[in-house]
Amino acid sequence: MQKILSLLFVATLATPLAFSATGDTPVTTSTNLGNNTNTTNNTTAVTTATVNPVTTTAATSTASPMPTAVPTNAASAIPATTSSSAINSTLGENKTVSCSSNAAFGANSCDQCFDGGTVTVGKKLTGLFDTWTNNTTGLMIAYQNEQKTPNIIAFGSTKWTASNPDESKLWINSSDIIWTPTQSGATKLQYILGSGQKVKFYETDLAAGYSLEKTDRKNGELVGMIKYPTVFHVVDAVGNEGAAKTHNECVSYTLSAPVVAVAPTPTVKPTTPITPAITKTETGPAETIILIIAAFFIAFGLMFSLRKRI
Repeated sequence: MQKILSLLFVATLATPLAFSATGDTPVTTSTNLGNNTNTTNNTTAVTTATVNPVTTTAATSTASPMPTAVPTNAASAIPATTSSSAINSTLGENKTVSCSSNAAFGANSCDQCFDGGTVTVGKKLTGLFDTWTNNTTGLMIAYQNEQKTPNIIAFGSTKWTASNPDESKLWINSSDIIWTPTQSGATKLQYILGSGQKVKFYETDLAAGYSLEKTDRKNGELVGMIKYPTVFHVVDAVGNEGAAKTHNECVSYTLSAPVVAVAPTPTVKPTTPITPAITKTETGPAETIILIIAAFFIAFGLMFSLRKRI
């Protein structure tokens, strides 16, 4: 009997230890009918204290490895600038036309051509801009010191006036273009355009533009063309950078001159000259009697003078 009681006592002590070894939390709940309150056994606190720290330490040791550094001078490793966007239509873009549609495009070495619409004498062109598109499978790099300023070309005896005589101060790079050093500490600045991306490259400064002062061109004829050059290098998949290329985009403007209707000249009918009527002296009865009497006195006078002489 004593041995049986000893075995029961040992088994009672071993039960909590078995739960602690497996990580389970033995919870004993006592129900108090008067308070409807559940109480948790102190074993819960002990078990939590021995299990959770181990789990937390293990998770912390494997999280957030240090990122691998990317060399800034490796063109193939530099991602495209985040400000660029996928190729799509930009609000205010001009209509694309064939460069063979006008001989002036070929004469000015235009690679891509657009129709800027019509312009009247006295009108000012503002809000001008040009986009740069990468439709290749590789990267494109533009260097700031290689870029050329857009300019306007006049045709015939046409005069355009720029809001700033120095055209280089008329144009600025848009907010899409953020020039960055080619490598740490370098003074040479670059912009990298990823494959399938498009950015607004050049734009006129606030309220800046060109005004059409005068022209000898006729309605519908070409009066001006803005030429936008972009100088860039193509980088292949291996990271080799090609030679500089210049891409010229040209926007043409034609004259809109209202046709003035000419009033027909009225036919002048010849007028017949009016001959003034000749005034005729008319002799009435009274005048006739006076003449007879005058003639009588004249005749009488002549007779009297002849008798005296005889």
